[in-house]
Amino acid sequence: MADRGHALMETDADRCVEAYYTAFRAADIEQMMRLWAERPDIVCIHPGSPRAHRGVAEVMESWLLVFARELNIGIEPKIVGRHESGEVLSLVIEEAITRPGDVAPTGTILISQTWRRVDSRWRLLFHHASHGRRSPPSQGGMFVPDGGGNTRH
Repeated sequence: MADRGHALMETDADRCVEAYYTAFRAADIEQMMRLWAERPDIVCIHPGSPRAHRGVAEVMESWLLVFARELNIGIEPKIVGRHESGEVLSLVIEEAITRPGDVAPTGTILISQTWRRVDSRWRLLFHHASHGRRSPPSQGGMFVPDGGGNTRH
């Protein structure tokens, strides 16, 4: 996951991201939930989700719904921001998304995650994923390559 041109050793951030995507790609709920802290204040938000999922039961239910969908998309994650301070690790990840039939990425998902070291292991506290830019669906479409500079929140 790290830029191997600058670092030969895998960082904690790289290991966290690798574990997350291993669980995600396998659609393995047990593996995914082992990454999360067992606390009532954990929060998970998925792209297009109508609300934040709080606590272990809601977070698990949200991942079960994600895994129930067909996950036949290509995902190439890239850490674009990271900050580690003692027992807390914050990450910003940009996923390049390739949909079935496409030969190159056509969209992005933007993710922020907060991890905390608990009993010498990194555990997820917060995960927020939202849609990023997409390539145009048509000439007159509202999405343009590379985001176009106009973002609505």
